[in-house]
Amino acid sequence: MLEGLDRIAWKELEHAYGEASDVPDLIRAMASDDEGERAATIDGAFGVIFHQGTRYAATPHALPFVIEIASQPNAIERVELLSLITHCVAGYFGPTTGPHHASGAIWGDVPEPMARYGETLAILEACEIAAEPAAPLALELVTNDLDPSVRGEAARVLAALRRFADRYEVVPRLRDRLAREDEPHVRAQLAFALGHLVPMKTPTLATIFRDDRDDLVRLLAAMGAARRGEATPEMAKALVAWLSNEELGERYVELSGVEDLPCDVGIVLEDVGPAALADALPALVAQVHDFGAVGVLGAALDATFGSESAPASATALTSDQRELLLTLVRNHAFWTIGNATMMLGERGLPGMRDRMADFLGVEIDDDPREVARAKAKWTEGFGLERSVEAWLEMLESFPDDGEALVRAGLQLLELDRHAEAMPLFERFLKTAPATSKHRGFALFGYGNALSDAGRLEEAYDAFTRAQGRLRGEHAELARQNRIAMLQQLDRAGEALAIDMERTPVDAQGFYHRGLAQVKAGKYADCIASIARALALRPNHGNSHYTMACAYALSGDADAALASIARAIEIDPELASDIAADSDFASISDDPRFVELVGDA
Repeated sequence: MLEGLDRIAWKELEHAYGEASDVPDLIRAMASDDEGERAATIDGAFGVIFHQGTRYAATPHALPFVIEIASQPNAIERVELLSLITHCVAGYFGPTTGPHHASGAIWGDVPEPMARYGETLAILEACEIAAEPAAPLALELVTNDLDPSVRGEAARVLAALRRFADRYEVVPRLRDRLAREDEPHVRAQLAFALGHLVPMKTPTLATIFRDDRDDLVRLLAAMGAARRGEATPEMAKALVAWLSNEELGERYVELSGVEDLPCDVGIVLEDVGPAALADALPALVAQVHDFGAVGVLGAALDATFGSESAPASATALTSDQRELLLTLVRNHAFWTIGNATMMLGERGLPGMRDRMADFLGVEIDDDPREVARAKAKWTEGFGLERSVEAWLEMLESFPDDGEALVRAGLQLLELDRHAEAMPLFERFLKTAPATSKHRGFALFGYGNALSDAGRLEEAYDAFTRAQGRLRGEHAELARQNRIAMLQQLDRAGEALAIDMERTPVDAQGFYHRGLAQVKAGKYADCIASIARALALRPNHGNSHYTMACAYALSGDADAALASIARAIEIDPELASDIAADSDFASISDDPRFVELVGDA
């Protein structure tokens, strides 16, 4: 693997920080057996060969090797590798942005390269050409990979590679995949990809919007149609309605390449036209708050002011214009967003809160609770310790504020301050309305605090209730914690029954399935599940450990010892756990076992 890496004259190429002679080591580290090194290196590549949206002379030369690593049968961090490929080809790419490459969007012009940082149109074209091997790879993954995260990210790669869509018959294959795919988030990414690939004036997106059973998929189809200038009145109406759909918003942010739902829908509504923006105005105004307000604000300003600058006098404002500006001036959090206040200045409007109040002729009458909340949210950007202090300070003045209780509690858990977190969750659960949107996270945090205190039955109940309130990955974490509580309560059969409710789709899922099976005495089933996990993630020490347990408990000492040796080779710190594990009682006196665990 990686043959030819050293034949490239890297010293003659540049990346974000100058001479690219360190790129070969960076690429080799992406394929490392060390999980921490591998993840850190892939993350670091975003700052070297793709830096804040810019591609460099070294980028197209690095891409084939990144694709080669991603194409290995047992590739790990494949989602991250695919994301890196997409960024190197198409820049920041999502439902409202990009693609930024030499081919341009199917409906628009080729974007200008970031010339002041050394990016050229030739480099962008070279990145596309170098990434061609990613097209057949992504088609294989989007069709056959077990992990829905991989399938979704592969769809994004294909959306970025429109240049090769005809050559590899991408559009008909994605349509076929959409008809067969069950996972809504993957279906949404397929709709996103088709929006960037199907010829203009074809009914594909309209058909998806009309016929699909899931609003998340319909949303991506409508957003794609809006960017193409093909949104129907029905799509525009749905986009306006979705602006304030919090449940859909929670699902939307789990997609790749997105901001938040109000921000992104606000942006695409600008492509729909002034009538849609006018219809959206009440919902847009309601969403102009906090740090995600910039995209929504742009749409709201377009809806109220059109392309004109603001009038010099407030007496000339329309009622809609005045209502928007009053919403802003009443909102303490908004004025902490530098980019948003700059947008006001560009319209000829005051960019400072006190000046806006003077312009409108109103007094600033802040709600102390909202001021405290804005301060706490602003502090989150300065580290966990400072953030939790700000939320706890807010609770001194507003002891029953639901959001503050939950955020402070969850952050205390991250700091391993479980005993301090528990009363905050208890206070929330006693005082907050049953309909509070924070209740699912409060129950999840409470379950963790109870588990840490050894109150396992209560923790199981909290995680059960949390699972019913949460969605996506958060609901799955609650489900896994339910299983863990039952296993610690020696209720292995019940734990396995919950695990069997869902078919594993990735290495972690097969590992957890095997763990539940070994604890339930299903040793052969465990070995089969862990084999599936190791096929996807061969260097996962705990999977080898679990496999060793199943072999030892089923009487196969040689196989157990081989798995123990591999587990300790990958993670030497497992030796002490293995030495103390009663599952190995049958081989604990075997000299080979004693030698493997040493003095642990």
